[in-house]
Amino acid sequence: MTTALPGMGAARAVLRTLYRAAGGRDGQPPPLPEYVDYGALMTPPAPFRSLGTTLYGFWAQADLARLRALCDKVFAAPSRGAVRARPLSRHLMITWGSIDRVVSQTPPYDTRGGVAEPQVAIWVPVALRDPADALERFAMFIPYIWLDNAMSLATGRELFGYPKSWGWLEFPADGQPPVWKVDAFGLDYSPDALAGRHPLLEIARNGSVEEAAVADLTSLEALARDVAGRLLADVELTAELTDDVLHERMRGVFLKQVRDVRDGLAAALQQVVEADYEIVRLKAAPMLAAHELTVHPLESHPVRDELGLESQTLGLAYRVEMDFNVGAGRVLWDAARP
Repeated sequence: MTTALPGMGAARAVLRTLYRAAGGRDGQPPPLPEYVDYGALMTPPAPFRSLGTTLYGFWAQADLARLRALCDKVFAAPSRGAVRARPLSRHLMITWGSIDRVVSQTPPYDTRGGVAEPQVAIWVPVALRDPADALERFAMFIPYIWLDNAMSLATGRELFGYPKSWGWLEFPADGQPPVWKVDAFGLDYSPDALAGRHPLLEIARNGSVEEAAVADLTSLEALARDVAGRLLADVELTAELTDDVLHERMRGVFLKQVRDVRDGLAAALQQVVEADYEIVRLKAAPMLAAHELTVHPLESHPVRDELGLESQTLGLAYRVEMDFNVGAGRVLWDAARP
């Protein structure tokens, strides 16, 4: 049996009472409670340092209308228009990345070691409107990410709102034709179905040479200019959208939410949050070959329905080596604030 939710006016009155009881002023959030760290270590705190990252990034065509609909569903709808993100192009990036070491920079966790983090992710470049000043800035929306590291999965979901899920990752093997794969833990929906391992995405070099200039790109700005010159020529990039890139920064935007224990279709916590990525070292180059993307249907991972991502030939890809820092982030919108 679920507890009935109060009306919006009543809910705001309750929140104001709680704020005053916690010592906060009307309209201001109360002091945050201290995180209770007990049991097994699963979610070390931000910020993080990520060292020794090797990333293969493949640019694919999706469906612009579906990307817009997904951005509206994830950001505009829950925030009632306070936060909006619009895709800059019909293109998205699929990455196979391997981070040698991710370490918390918050004492005393900075002396407790770290984790290696292989991952596969889908990145959608968006123009993000900040509710504080109504200006747009460049950000990356990650609607899907897979990995096989329990600590990174829990930390990403709980801390930032990364939609991390379990996957089995395959990178090119020495002496073998280059192939990148991810199998996902999921299922096709039916009353008797059981979740398990299923193929989802596969990229293989097809042997033909892609028309791309040999280039050594040693900054985020140089890499962004190279990508934009090939894929985003029809997009007007404003000074606000390019400012972070010029300063070797990039932002990620996420919908962080937790299901309510009283009503599983409601959210006990719902926030739109932003994470800052500071690029410390970067070296990238185009991969001078075309690749074939194969998308396998899987209902619990609806990349076709939500993104319009279909099997296709990929013409633009990069190999990137870098170190970067992930900042503590900030909340752009919070459902609990009146």
